[in-house]
Amino acid sequence: MRLRNTIIVLILFAIVGGYAFIAGHYSSPEAQRKLLAVKQDDIAKIELHYSDRDIVLERDKGKPWQLVKPIGAEADQTQANNLARAIADCAVVRTVDDKPADLAPFGLKPPTTTVTVTTFDKKTLPAIEVGKSTPIGFNAYVRLADSPAVLLAEAVFSAGMNKTVNDLRVRDLMAFKLDDVQKLIIARGNGQTVEIDRDGDHWKIVKPAPYAADDTAVRMALSTLVNAKASDFIADAPGDVTQYGLEKPHLTATVVLKNGEQQSMLFGFKQSEQGKSGIYVRRGERAPVYAVAGYVMSSLDKSVLDFRNRTIVNVDPEAVGTVKVKNSDGEFTLKRAGTDWNVIAGGKTTEADIPVVERLLNQLRDLKGQSIVADPMPSAQPFGLDNPAAEITLIGKDGKELGAVKLAKISVQPTAPPIPGEPAGPRTEYYASSSASKAVFSLSDFSFAQLNKPAPRYMAKAPPAAAPSK
Repeated sequence: MRLRNTIIVLILFAIVGGYAFIAGHYSSPEAQRKLLAVKQDDIAKIELHYSDRDIVLERDKGKPWQLVKPIGAEADQTQANNLARAIADCAVVRTVDDKPADLAPFGLKPPTTTVTVTTFDKKTLPAIEVGKSTPIGFNAYVRLADSPAVLLAEAVFSAGMNKTVNDLRVRDLMAFKLDDVQKLIIARGNGQTVEIDRDGDHWKIVKPAPYAADDTAVRMALSTLVNAKASDFIADAPGDVTQYGLEKPHLTATVVLKNGEQQSMLFGFKQSEQGKSGIYVRRGERAPVYAVAGYVMSSLDKSVLDFRNRTIVNVDPEAVGTVKVKNSDGEFTLKRAGTDWNVIAGGKTTEADIPVVERLLNQLRDLKGQSIVADPMPSAQPFGLDNPAAEITLIGKDGKELGAVKLAKISVQPTAPPIPGEPAGPRTEYYASSSASKAVFSLSDFSFAQLNKPAPRYMAKAPPAAAPSK
């Protein structure tokens, strides 16, 4: 009996398996039907109709998308292309009702969005009416205007068709390549102006006085400008910009390109709308008023000191023959001896650790202040430079002084209540000055520690004693 049942089960498995093999081998899945028979690259015009607005985008073949309604403006190409792709790729999940008696239950009376597409060959395709999402699943009801049937499409299509003008407008405010910039001008509302010119692969400040510029600071400012995007579109044709603080802007940033073209951005008041924190801006060459994130202005609202090269002492390590150091541990000298170095301290000469000495020279060559605090330094006393913690003098192989650096460390008492989360009590600040200029620089604690070392740190370490032989 048990054997007979087993045989029956095996026969049934064989029948089902054979059917599955035949069905799988000789049949193919039904192709998924696209809502519209159109390719993305063939779409020339997209019309979006809502109950409260109409939006129209157009493009000529091979040209970028443009907004033509409700305003004429350049479209965000990524957003417009994504819209065209979503329309062309939209697939029908299934047919819900061939001839519905009432469209209201599907959110199609009236539809939330009506999408009309025209191709480059001037063919207008049946409009897509978009309804509400299904209560279960991730689909939405849609309908073609030339057919009564209600269809299901993926809900992402419905969401992707819900656009505002601001969603589709280009948000880039300035368009230039950093390598094409010849001049950067930062004009502040208080009358201070900084003008920086390209000098080969580097930059130089020409106004208010000639200085070497910090190439990184200049590139960061230019990058801020070219990457600035509108966070809000305020007014396309304002009759008066006084209310935005743009009649007399707080700041104007201008780039002059190598071909003579100028682009400028004007910064006004902080946004007055509730919950907004942007800054009103406009292009100097255009009428619309936009808003940008506050960091855009703060990144550009710089003085000449912020753009200056912060190199403290510029000395070639290979030219140095002697280093004289004076700090709280005493005085000592590092002296070149052919390809070697010696440490002279306390009347004794000791072989130096060459890599450590070379590291010191490289650190001095590359030493940059965190900022230029003042130029000229009004007084050495407030910065502790009247009684420096360390002095380093560099002397050339010919015996002539190449440069000198003073380092200071001071304790500053707070003048305001501590900020929650930050340590209370006095803080330590580090400063530097050099014979190369009259400026005073702020310094990091790391740079200070690397340069303020006692003589033994530069001495070669004696090799370990050999173990006695047995």
